[in-house]
Amino acid sequence: MTGEPVPAEPAPRRIKTYDFRKPDKFSKDQIRTVAILHETFARQSTTALSSQLRCLVHVHVASVDQLTYEEFIRSIPNPCTLAVIAMEPLKGAAVLEIDPSVAFAMLDRLFGGDGAASGLRREITDIESSVMEGLVVRLLGNLREAWASMIDLRPRLAQIETNPQFAQIVPPSEMIVLVTLHTRVGEVEGMMNLCLPYLTIEPLVPRLSAQFIYSSFRRGMRREARRVLLDHMSDLGIPAEICVPGVRLSLREIGALRKGSRVPLHAAGPQDAYLRMGGSSLFRLKARPGGRWRPLVYGVVDPPRGSVPAEPQPLERKEGAADLQDAIHAAIDGVASRMDARLAELKGGVEELKRKQSALADELAFSPPEARAADAGAERLRPFSFVRRADPVHFRSLLQQEHPQLIALVLSYLEPQRASAVLGGLPRDAQPDVARRIASLGQTSPEVVREVERVLEHKLAVISSDDFVTAGGVESLVEILSVADRSTEKNVVEALETRDPKLAEEVKRSMFVFEDILALDAPSVARVLQRLDTDDVLRAMKAAPEPVQALLWKHVPAGDVQMLRRRFEEMGRVRLSDVEKAQSRIVSVIREMDENGEIVAPRAGDAVG
Repeated sequence: MTGEPVPAEPAPRRIKTYDFRKPDKFSKDQIRTVAILHETFARQSTTALSSQLRCLVHVHVASVDQLTYEEFIRSIPNPCTLAVIAMEPLKGAAVLEIDPSVAFAMLDRLFGGDGAASGLRREITDIESSVMEGLVVRLLGNLREAWASMIDLRPRLAQIETNPQFAQIVPPSEMIVLVTLHTRVGEVEGMMNLCLPYLTIEPLVPRLSAQFIYSSFRRGMRREARRVLLDHMSDLGIPAEICVPGVRLSLREIGALRKGSRVPLHAAGPQDAYLRMGGSSLFRLKARPGGRWRPLVYGVVDPPRGSVPAEPQPLERKEGAADLQDAIHAAIDGVASRMDARLAELKGGVEELKRKQSALADELAFSPPEARAADAGAERLRPFSFVRRADPVHFRSLLQQEHPQLIALVLSYLEPQRASAVLGGLPRDAQPDVARRIASLGQTSPEVVREVERVLEHKLAVISSDDFVTAGGVESLVEILSVADRSTEKNVVEALETRDPKLAEEVKRSMFVFEDILALDAPSVARVLQRLDTDDVLRAMKAAPEPVQALLWKHVPAGDVQMLRRRFEEMGRVRLSDVEKAQSRIVSVIREMDENGEIVAPRAGDAVG
């Protein structure tokens, strides 16, 4: 029984979802090619960053995806570190985004820290941005090498942004290739994202195939091998000479040769010349006729072994040439004797130089330390020397917003007094962290130090312009009140005690200092001593000038002098802070007695009678 064949069922068709709002502009093969290119970039960045940061850095390609530029911008935290890159000679730009944790870990290492996680989530400062530019520029050099098989790319850093909304390099709906690079700096991990818009790399899209890369790689290897071979050949320091046979000359004819003399050569032939290098015959040269008035050109012919002509034989000595030959030998002997004399003179000069160098070393070794320090300071200028001329308040306000490791780096170069003032002006919770970082400060690149110094000096110059004049202050107020009448002084001080007690106390202390006790009359000094605590008087005298001590001992009751002097000696050394507190309490008692009319404290402008 025969029948018609049953038709085969059609194979099921695979349906792929296509989003017209996000059209795929890169095939899977092209995405793989981009991944291959940036694996090279990741390897080179690993080496470059490890060398620059002096720690173990690992970078590898985590993923390569295509998405819209709007999706990429929305996924970036704000603030962030965005490097806008001009992709010359391509039209358009690319974006390199560095995770904040990775960026601050890199900055910490560049400033001499250990690169530990800081947890900072803020915009980078101007100084940090300037230092970060140097790091990004080095990464762009690796990007150029990674794309060398495709194009002679010359990426250039255009700017660094901290807000993603300010980096609108293409329309939001434009498709991009996003290369995500997992980055590990020491113990800190994060991501670096390289955004390549389609509009920027569109001329290269047809080349994004593995076949093109490998063929370009082979061509590049051949060119590189040829270049390396030629470079090595040009660097060989082997003496080379071309030997061309000429007619036989007598010694008299040789002696008559001068610069510019012409020596006749044999007619050119296949065996007429050869190239000798390092004392050995290497290549046979074949003459190429150049015609009349044209120079004779020789080309290299690789000879079979043993075909190189023998070395030229020495000239035979002819009769009658003995005198000329002896004259040549005598001339050579004369040149040799003059050379020996010059060498002996040069040797004597070297010995004299050694003697002077030894004497200079002894002089430096036994010179005073102050002289050596002065010489060293004159030879090289210490970094951040401009801080000596800066207003301490302005300088401290600048540093307070910076990374703790940057503050530690700057303070380590300052004089102890100025560094102590800056450290004391920092928030109390930041002081221990900065102090720890100063103690554990590691090596720092001179380029980083110079860049920090340049930006800091520029910012300090802007806020510390010479156009501003400093006036006023507590000292100015004290000087005014010191020459004002008593009623004005009392009115101002009482009002300040109500509105600003701290300022009023500072003004009162400044209007009468402990040393002004010398201006009190004898009865006033005696009344003051009766109101004072004996321990405060003894402590205050520890750092008081000799006239003040003599005045106080003079008004101590005669029966108590011996006992108080013994207590004064038994006190020994007293802290300066305790002395200042005791003197401040004595000044407060004098001011109080003056206000109550018990004594009359001297003031500026009062007549001394």
